[in-house]
Amino acid sequence: MGINLSVFRLFGLIAIITIYAQIDAIHHVLIWNRADIMAGQWWRIVTGNLTHANTIHLAMNLTALAAHAMLHRRYYEPHLLGFMILIMMIVIGIAMFFSPSYLYSGFSGVLHGLFVWGFIRDMQHKAPLGWMFILGIILKLLYEVYTGGDSMTSDLIGVKVAYQAHCTGAMVGLLFVLKIQHQS
Repeated sequence: MGINLSVFRLFGLIAIITIYAQIDAIHHVLIWNRADIMAGQWWRIVTGNLTHANTIHLAMNLTALAAHAMLHRRYYEPHLLGFMILIMMIVIGIAMFFSPSYLYSGFSGVLHGLFVWGFIRDMQHKAPLGWMFILGIILKLLYEVYTGGDSMTSDLIGVKVAYQAHCTGAMVGLLFVLKIQHQS
């Protein structure tokens, strides 16, 4: 099984875009902002996922993206990965309208979806830790819903954890597994 360079290129492109999205003038135009979206700036539904509250938030998400790339790259077709990420960003951006948030930023909702998809693929391929990781994600999401988000993480990133985005991403990741499994 060779390294799929296209997957690394796509993840590298996402990393570069999210780093550039931290530039104040760009960040201001891309962040998910309820009022601006309602005023017609619909692109923020997607681009809010590419912005981050601060450098620590960005570093946490890029580290998780790199970990995901190393763990699950063998399962991806580049066109499927790009499609999954785009759909996750759209669904998360829409789902945030059902939260009390007026601002949203971060790639962690998409990451939750990718990890759910990857760990279920691990289980399908009889990888020994797939079940444990899925259980860990479920417990993490239940904890976040129950507590409203982890306070230590909120302190680090300077904003409230958007557990709604995490849950939405996880559900979309699960739906992709079910859809792809149904097609095969």
